[in-house]
Amino acid sequence: MKRESKRFRQKLFNTPLASCRSCVSVAVLGLALSVCGGAFAQPMQVNVPAQSLDKALTELGKQTGLQVLFGPDMVAGKKSTAVKGTLEPEAALEALLKGAGLTFRIENNTVILGPENSTSSTLELGATTIQGQGMGEMTENSGSYTTGLTSIGSKTPTSLRKTPQSVSVVTAQVLEEKRMTDLAEAMKVTPGITVTNNNFRLSDFSSRGFKIENIQIDGAAPMALGTTSGSFYSNKNYDLVEFDHVEVLRGASGLFGGTGDPGGMINLVRKRPLDAYQLKVDMSAGSWDNYRTQMDVTGPLGFDGKLRGRMVAAYTDRQYMLDDRGTEKPIFYGILEADILPDTRLTLGGRSERIHETGSGIGLPRDVNGKDLGLSRSTSLTQKWSYLDGRSQEIFAKVDHELNDDWKLNVSYTQTLDSGFSKAAFSFGAVDPVTLTGPRTGGTNNQYRSDQKLLDVNLAGKFEYAGLQHELLVGMDHQKITSQWEGTASSNGVGNPVNVFDPDATPWPQPGTDKNFIRNYSPNSQTQYGLYSTLRLQLADPLHLIIGARAQRYKFEQLYQAIEEGAWKVQSDVSTREATKLVPYGGIVYDLTDEWSTYASYSEIFKPQQSTMQGPLPGSSMEPMTGKTYETGVKGELWGGAVNTSFALYYTSRKNEAVLDPRYEESSVLFGGNCCYLPQGEVVSKGVDMEFTGEVLPDWNVLAGYTYNHNRNRSAAKVFSSITPKHQFKLWSTYRLPGILNDVKIGGGVNLQSATYVSGTTFVNDVEQNYKYVQAGYAVWDSMAEYRVNENWSVIYNANNLFDKKYYSKLGSSASGNWYGDERNHMLTLRGTFW
Repeated sequence: MKRESKRFRQKLFNTPLASCRSCVSVAVLGLALSVCGGAFAQPMQVNVPAQSLDKALTELGKQTGLQVLFGPDMVAGKKSTAVKGTLEPEAALEALLKGAGLTFRIENNTVILGPENSTSSTLELGATTIQGQGMGEMTENSGSYTTGLTSIGSKTPTSLRKTPQSVSVVTAQVLEEKRMTDLAEAMKVTPGITVTNNNFRLSDFSSRGFKIENIQIDGAAPMALGTTSGSFYSNKNYDLVEFDHVEVLRGASGLFGGTGDPGGMINLVRKRPLDAYQLKVDMSAGSWDNYRTQMDVTGPLGFDGKLRGRMVAAYTDRQYMLDDRGTEKPIFYGILEADILPDTRLTLGGRSERIHETGSGIGLPRDVNGKDLGLSRSTSLTQKWSYLDGRSQEIFAKVDHELNDDWKLNVSYTQTLDSGFSKAAFSFGAVDPVTLTGPRTGGTNNQYRSDQKLLDVNLAGKFEYAGLQHELLVGMDHQKITSQWEGTASSNGVGNPVNVFDPDATPWPQPGTDKNFIRNYSPNSQTQYGLYSTLRLQLADPLHLIIGARAQRYKFEQLYQAIEEGAWKVQSDVSTREATKLVPYGGIVYDLTDEWSTYASYSEIFKPQQSTMQGPLPGSSMEPMTGKTYETGVKGELWGGAVNTSFALYYTSRKNEAVLDPRYEESSVLFGGNCCYLPQGEVVSKGVDMEFTGEVLPDWNVLAGYTYNHNRNRSAAKVFSSITPKHQFKLWSTYRLPGILNDVKIGGGVNLQSATYVSGTTFVNDVEQNYKYVQAGYAVWDSMAEYRVNENWSVIYNANNLFDKKYYSKLGSSASGNWYGDERNHMLTLRGTFW
């Protein structure tokens, strides 16, 4: 929770690189500002549409190179007049502020606003505001590709440069430009992240060869991501309508993430109510009958702005590149924010989402040796009558209380409930290259339910010792997940041969919608308790030491039963309780200059192995895997925070991975307690992370990242994650044209990666076959163009996979799990914003 004890917002609009190489320092209102010299009396081309005064001043500052200082109360709820033509900056300002009740003066190329008829030379500052912990910095309407503050590695808003781990942020500006609607799309543009299909509608995310399994919302207690195999059946695909931006930490995250792999953690930052009225409307239409409408309205609701609200609604009705696939999804998100006391804010909100999916499938097969079959990219091997009907709900509450100017208390609670029923139709089996047969029909009916309850309480503050300022955070969190999955026997028609080259010729009788379940995972629950603390010590003016630890307790229970001979019988009964684990964390940050820092960090995780048991049968709990990440690098915060850049070297190891115990016969239970194993596996991942994000020149934004990864399974003497590319480069950039073409923005980017492969064994006609498939490196290019029709409306055109590259977005086995990336596709969006 961050409090601005003087509610003052400095708008610093200058040209970072253009003609501003020599700067002098001036003091304005007691603040040291770096401003560029030069004469601003010359007439220049100005084009600022009528809009909210805050945004108009932002635009004018960018076009003229002036710096503008004002308090937020001065401009709240006010609109500007349109200004266009060749004008001197002073004349442009006079026209822009006409009727706003404000005056201005220019000192050293810095504009200072004030109320009319005021004789005071000091800018009046408004009342106190409170910013919640875990929320970082809102990026909406900033026009920026980066942010000054993030909370994913600290719980409290901290600059990226002072966070001693690799962190990326996908801001609201990038989400809007690329027309991203779900988390998987945002992760595809995030540096260092590999996105692969988990099934027909969900994706897996990995970093440095390890899956990302934890997610936070507003930096609170960790949630199970729910998109990875063997998770808690939430079947959750996060729609971005609820969120302002996405933060991603790469590397071990056990301090705040609890259990999980050392791949990293995701923090989704919710949209919050604004203190001025705003309405946004977004209507899109694209390839394969892809339609989406979204409305977002926010503003003060009463009590002199102390009660604010926001409501967002979106409706998706779309088909896909794949045959027989579609989605229909309405979603509503609402949030209320109330300053119930001068130092206390209460936030309440919720989300409701309905899901109707048609088609299912588990990906395409290849031949028994792994050779590509050359199928059409639209082949899905499912049926139109298969479907999933689901519901996802969320409620949350949050209290931010400021004890004094230095200490803040935060309490947050979130509960999510995901449930649904599915009638599946899919094909499974490798293709014999001689007979062209092998795959057969499959499918069952099933239903799922997942309930997550999350509580987080923390206290953060600053104190002085030895003339230096230090920071302390102490807190606790609690996660309780209760889930259930039930399935029927194989549906009618299962086992029929499938002609993968002509799926419509395959007879596939439709099963009934029965709920005669014969398999039941219940209870399937996980509980985590954590006590955490970090201490940021300022050892010297440029040197900071961060030490922290998490004390963690973990419990998992799963009972799997199936009907045999007309009666329910226990197939697997797993109950795992881990003694208190201490997960340490340490980091050091040294400020080389005001813009550059170097850092080093050490972080750990531990991950229980509840689905693997030690012998002898029936088996006992395995000790958890442990992992740690060492990282060192350099970070820069350049041109007044317009650009963030980083270079990191990392080394991650994970030990105690389960390997088969040759002393016992292997037994396998689907998603249950398998036996028998030994904790002897070791995996190592090392490499380089580089990122450059922000506004490099006026109206030219860049998001770029390069990752090199080398991972190895030392116990098996082979590559650990062969689907993680050794080299990965991501770029997205946009530029708003100057002068009379200023209403036009163009952009483009590429996702480029090196070769990947899969290998293994499968059975064809009860004969074991080895397979291996290599996918060469490839590049996928995207582009966009935007035209600003007037001050309220814009038209955006997106073209994805511009050169229609044919590639697999996921490599599976020879029997299934191979998914083509989307063909070239297009999207046209009409977006309106009103103040």
